[in-house]
Amino acid sequence: MRINITARHLKLTDSIDSYVRKKLIKCGRFCSEDDMWSHVILSVEKNRQITEVVLHVGKFLFRAKDQSVDLYASIDLAIDKLEKQLKKQKETSKIHRKNNLKLLKNQYRNEEVFSYDIMEDSRTKISEIKRFDLKPVSVGEAIIEMDNLGYRVYMFKDISNDKVNVLYRNDSGSVVLLEPNEM
Repeated sequence: MRINITARHLKLTDSIDSYVRKKLIKCGRFCSEDDMWSHVILSVEKNRQITEVVLHVGKFLFRAKDQSVDLYASIDLAIDKLEKQLKKQKETSKIHRKNNLKLLKNQYRNEEVFSYDIMEDSRTKISEIKRFDLKPVSVGEAIIEMDNLGYRVYMFKDISNDKVNVLYRNDSGSVVLLEPNEM
């Protein structure tokens, strides 16, 4: 975690620096530390010690500001506020993740499922289904894409005639193009 500490109207000592870093590293237990960075502003105004913490976690931004007579106390209070925000965000994301999983499960339950297990012969049994988007490409681009992906069979939409075609490599290694006829 990257930590930037700014001191206004006070001298930043090693003990204050290490205290702030130790407290902020504890916030790392709520999320991954590799995508976190923070900016801490410590300031003194008359007899008030003010701590402001801005924490960036991925696409989220958390802020906490507190003041006290003692600088260490204001650091503790600001970090406590930040931890509450992080806990709340973590719980909210768990709830959303759980609700999304429930929606997906219900969606799959409502679909009619065809069972391939009723087919007797293993050569005619469908082992898996792959769904993909057909993008319009030329025959040459399709051959290159098929070789890059390491496929023996490749389906694509021909850019010249806007028809779905299939390429495959036969046993001799040459490429065969299957093209539909108009009816």
